[in-house]
Amino acid sequence: MPERTAVVLCNLGGPDSLDAVRPFLFNLFSDPDIFRLPLGWLTQRPFAALIAWRRASEATHGYAAIGGKSPILEHTREQAEALARALQGAGEYDVHVCMRYWHPLTREVVAQLKERNCARVILLPLYPQYSITTTGSSYNEFMRQCQRQHYHPAVTLVRQWYDQPDYQHAIVETLRAEAAKFPDPDPQRIELLFSAHGLPRKIVDAGDPYERQIRATYEALCAELGWPHSTLCYQSRVGPLEWLRPYTDDVIREKAAAGAKQMLVYPIAFVSDHVETLYELGITYAEVARAQGIAHYRVVPALNSHPRFIAALKSLVLNSAVPS
Repeated sequence: MPERTAVVLCNLGGPDSLDAVRPFLFNLFSDPDIFRLPLGWLTQRPFAALIAWRRASEATHGYAAIGGKSPILEHTREQAEALARALQGAGEYDVHVCMRYWHPLTREVVAQLKERNCARVILLPLYPQYSITTTGSSYNEFMRQCQRQHYHPAVTLVRQWYDQPDYQHAIVETLRAEAAKFPDPDPQRIELLFSAHGLPRKIVDAGDPYERQIRATYEALCAELGWPHSTLCYQSRVGPLEWLRPYTDDVIREKAAAGAKQMLVYPIAFVSDHVETLYELGITYAEVARAQGIAHYRVVPALNSHPRFIAALKSLVLNSAVPS
């Protein structure tokens, strides 16, 4: 009988209640792949505790506004279930969900895989573009946990997949469907913003390929759409560092000042709806747009379980050669 392969969908995770917001933030700010501190073994946990305490109130407000928790686990489980169905008949695969900063945490998933004696693993992070802060962090934590638990499977990482055709076609289909809902669906009358999660400029300057891959995704989508008005911008900056520009809220103000009345925003770096699409783009930036006189502002849903997106994930799995 062929040996079964574990497919692990990796995602950020999110608090499953308002009480979980602060410990979720603590896990996030404890990540050494994002926050590299001198004497990290000594300073990381006090730093994470302080920042989580400072940011908990604001973050809790955001999660309260979208229903009291993050929906990212539900979306990822739906994606895993759809992928498992798509893989039936294509090989021997078991699909698992692994979250970086909240349950099911990496250590829990690794323990489960070890208990099931899974000898082969495909790590499929749900981040189309590679960054050390996302895909790199998920991979590093998975390998750390394997080492700590004395588990040694053959692991294949799907490093990036921003140029996967079905993934890009799914975005184009979704954009066209949402544009049709405007009072005037003519792309000439729509200002399209592709909003990506930002990164501190110093991470990109150190060689991280994220910005380059985001721009390649943006350019491919623009070429396919052929719409006249589009802008790539960046959201979710925190702290005093210089982040990737232009900032999404600044672009909204600039386009409004230039006379835009219909604005369509696509979360180009995300494939699952969560607080940054539903609250930051869907509520906070919607208020900015209305205050600036944009009459019709729409945020395109993330792909979630779009059939063509699931087809993309299936192709990524089948094209990942797992070593013996």
